[in-house]
Amino acid sequence: MSEARQLQCLECGRTAPPNGDWESGTHPTLGSMTKCPGCGSTNVQTKR
Repeated sequence: MSEARQLQCLECGRTAPPNGDWESGTHPTLGSMTKCPGCGSTNVQTKR
């Protein structure tokens, strides 16, 4: 049985499914980035 993947903000610690209320932003050279809806950080990783 596989575990559901979740996103975790490394700044504020928020953890939620990727289809939740995560926002996205665009960086000029990096492209689309996931943003935490709680603190606005783009320091987000996928957690198992």
